[in-house]
Amino acid sequence: MTSIIILSYNTKDILSICLDSIRLHTDPGTYELIVVDNASKDGSVEYLKQQSDVRVIYNSENVGFPKGCNQGLSIARGEELLLLNSDTIVTPRWLEQLRHCLYASPKTGAVSCVTNSCSNLQQIEVPYELPDLEGLFAFAESFNQQDSSRWERRMKLIMFCYIFKREIYERLGGLDERFTPGNYEDDDYSFRIWQAGYECILAKDTFIHHINHASFKKTDSDSRASARKFNELLTRNKKKFMDKWGVTENFAAIGDAAYCFGEYLQAGDRVLLFDVHTGFALLHLEQLKKDLRLMGICSNKAEYELAKLTGFDVQYCSNLGRDIWRVLPHELDAIIAGNDIALDEGAVKSLLEYVRPGGRVCYRVKQGDEYSVVYNTK
Repeated sequence: MTSIIILSYNTKDILSICLDSIRLHTDPGTYELIVVDNASKDGSVEYLKQQSDVRVIYNSENVGFPKGCNQGLSIARGEELLLLNSDTIVTPRWLEQLRHCLYASPKTGAVSCVTNSCSNLQQIEVPYELPDLEGLFAFAESFNQQDSSRWERRMKLIMFCYIFKREIYERLGGLDERFTPGNYEDDDYSFRIWQAGYECILAKDTFIHHINHASFKKTDSDSRASARKFNELLTRNKKKFMDKWGVTENFAAIGDAAYCFGEYLQAGDRVLLFDVHTGFALLHLEQLKKDLRLMGICSNKAEYELAKLTGFDVQYCSNLGRDIWRVLPHELDAIIAGNDIALDEGAVKSLLEYVRPGGRVCYRVKQGDEYSVVYNTK
């Protein structure tokens, strides 16, 4: 059984749609519903009291997302624990497919899916617009076809829909409440999962709809003031996250990995990425081009400790400009210099000595306010 834990804060109308979609698209007896209401004033409490199949915690104040989730987790009885936003609409086979992905490997600790509105490259284009629920469900019926080739390892997953094993919860505990009222608790929990020896997987064969930040946006009637407060919250919590983990502001950077694949990269190629931070770029390139032999260099010790959890060959180099020559391997097929690396003509010439004949050094050159990607071939 899966415990589905939903936080409610002044989202009665969309919460009712969310619960109805769960009942419609999830096999009875395979789940329990837990709602934590954070002192809603829009009739959510009265609505929830009428839902006989929902276990509800009624808070007298808004305790925020991390603590509210922890309250729900503390009473959950399922073998799997699933944090689901109240502003989501689930779809055919959603839970069946997420559970299949979760248990496909003992190394998998947590799984999320794709949606119509999300950060972290978890968003896809959709052919419908609400309130067209028939169009939504028809699209998802076609899209949600179990396919393990569409699963991707990710350093983090967004918690709009986040399923993890009970053994993870028993080992790690709940969300870190220092991130109250919310944001960066999903980055933090995902990193803790990797640190514990598990992996996070994005199941790109599974789709649900997400309205996005409905609870946060309802905290202020003035949309501009609400947006300002939300951005201030992001800034504060990012600083808390960076302080906790000892990472840099660019810890989640993908950099130029998106550009550096194509016809000249072949299966088995040895590809080295400069400053890979916590490993996002390595995992991204792993999906863009299969069967590459990826290596990385990291200049931040804490980020290095995280990046090497991906299983790639990652080396630590505290000063990329001065000491990198000591850790560079030879006979590479490609060297990719990321956004943080400035290369002059001399540095490029030196790097070309480390690639095989026909190999390339890829980097960026600033032209005015724009950057262009440049390839130098040996």
